[in-house]
Amino acid sequence: MKHLRLLLLPFSWIYATIAWTRNGLFDSGVLKKNKFNLPVILVGNLSVGGTGKTPHVEYLIRLLQNRFRVATLSRGYGRKSTGCVIAGKGTTAEIIGDEPMQYHTKFPAVTVAVCENRSQGITKLLDLQNKPHVIVMDDGFQHRSVEPGFRILLTSFDKLFTRDFVLPAGDLREPAFGYKRADCIVVTRTPEGISEKEKEKVRKELHPTARQELYFSSLEYDDPVPCFEEKRIRQEELSLMKVVLFTGIADPGAMIHHLKRHCADVHHISFPDHHPFSEKDMQKVKSASGADKLIITTEKDFLRLKNTPAFEVIRDLSCYYLPIRVKIDREEEFNKTILSMISRYKP
Repeated sequence: MKHLRLLLLPFSWIYATIAWTRNGLFDSGVLKKNKFNLPVILVGNLSVGGTGKTPHVEYLIRLLQNRFRVATLSRGYGRKSTGCVIAGKGTTAEIIGDEPMQYHTKFPAVTVAVCENRSQGITKLLDLQNKPHVIVMDDGFQHRSVEPGFRILLTSFDKLFTRDFVLPAGDLREPAFGYKRADCIVVTRTPEGISEKEKEKVRKELHPTARQELYFSSLEYDDPVPCFEEKRIRQEELSLMKVVLFTGIADPGAMIHHLKRHCADVHHISFPDHHPFSEKDMQKVKSASGADKLIITTEKDFLRLKNTPAFEVIRDLSCYYLPIRVKIDREEEFNKTILSMISRYKP
């Protein structure tokens, strides 16, 4: 498949030229960039999905929510609504999308907004009576009409942007040199126990600019959480269990690797990213689970399934979701950089 995609390289050159021209128009001031009088932190990437934006946004929320009024702004990919929507009581993933729904569920004090037009979304947030002090923008590195206060660029350890091609031959949304717009780069999904020598090798490959800091993050998994009323279980108990894992995310590789290390057996059923699960899909999961297997999914998929007819299909089975967090090397330095940037804005 990878070799077949390389046949599309001529189309990638056309796509890259269009992206390069567009960026040039923004950089030269021909196309307008909107600046706002509050800190906007952008978490984005150069590629199409799979770099772990959601847990990194959650990291920032945890860092900031006890100090400031925080809002998140996303496109709301996969939602059935349009325009600018601010989450409230009764909001579902169908209305705002699965990632924003995850933020809304886990962080009730945070204002969660979705809007295709990020500038309009920020304006709407600033019109609120309790307007936010800080906005964390989930995705939008290519959304040049907003000039954020700080850009965090994510790239996956196992697929660095330097090793990829522009769409459609690869997964990059723009040429790799777009990384220079970032204020810092975070290499995500870094394997446990990586040496400083290996980190330096990655640093040389990415070649961050003089003003860019490079960080490495890794995933940490919490104990499985019951989707229904089952008892909670600890990770160490998984070693005795056979598991059916079903996912509808861009890159489930890290979770598969984690469960294979901790479980007696893992059977993975993969669905496309942001997949709208049907009752037929859940029948497939149910059939695979049999009478002796635990069902595990991602937190994002659980929230998309919750309160839908499809989820009722597996209500009588033992079903759990697996929360994740990110751990960032030089965490204190990273946090200090974020807080210092925010402090430069006058309330």
